[in-house]
Amino acid sequence: MRINLGKLEQHLLLQNHPLVSKHLPDTAPYTKESLIDFAGRYPVVFIKHNTSGQGRGVYKLTKTSADLYSLKGYSLQGKEVDQTLDIHSIHKLLQPFERFGRTQPYIVQQGINSISARGQHVNIRVHVQHVEGKPVVGGIYGSIAYEENGITNICRGAYAMPMRNLFFIFLKVKKEDQPAILNKLMEVSAAAAEIIASHYPCRECGVDLGLDENMKPYIFEVNITPGIEDFARIDKQMWKQIIENRKKIGESTRHPSASAGETKKESPFFQPRTLSSFLKFFHLR
Repeated sequence: MRINLGKLEQHLLLQNHPLVSKHLPDTAPYTKESLIDFAGRYPVVFIKHNTSGQGRGVYKLTKTSADLYSLKGYSLQGKEVDQTLDIHSIHKLLQPFERFGRTQPYIVQQGINSISARGQHVNIRVHVQHVEGKPVVGGIYGSIAYEENGITNICRGAYAMPMRNLFFIFLKVKKEDQPAILNKLMEVSAAAAEIIASHYPCRECGVDLGLDENMKPYIFEVNITPGIEDFARIDKQMWKQIIENRKKIGESTRHPSASAGETKKESPFFQPRTLSSFLKFFHLR
């Protein structure tokens, strides 16, 4: 059975963790009042449908004048939206049937300044798998949005690439600074995936993050039914690692007693002393 874990439910779970809570953008349930509040406090606000995927029902809000805002994104039907409206008109666009007592569940989220040196919005997907009871990073890649709407979903035209390309070409990160950033991305993603898995039965998670101007990671959302097609296209080695991890997960599920007495080997992705092997695995050395 497919579990539909809402973005708001995720946020409420993650905000209670001492590490992960420091890497969450301000998020609240959507109401007209919360929209006005966030639009007054943040230069960029994202409005996201609570349960939709593939970039549908996601909008970027930016102020253009005293009373008007730019709204760019995609409707729940996948239709592109690019309008300049006042707050009241935006609310009516998002909730057209409110007067009949029917509303769509959205969230409002602080926009993180996760952009490349060229001004494109940046997203990082970390694929975390639960192997023998421990979170293991099976793969990681970056993506950039060429459109001004800031939506970095591959289904909406974003371009995915290996992390080495994102670091060197788009973020201009020095080679010596990359290990610390990768380590923090992995640490935060694994912790978030572990929290979600403790409440919802899932074997793997796709954690979407951004990096602010100080290279601090922020979690945008966690997908508990992540696809791996992009890994197959970007890096076959990563894709194979994810497949191998899935086999291990399947074996431990079929024969849980076989490994119960075994000493579990720590994941190399979680050990700082073996970070060099991780960098080599992802072609950063």
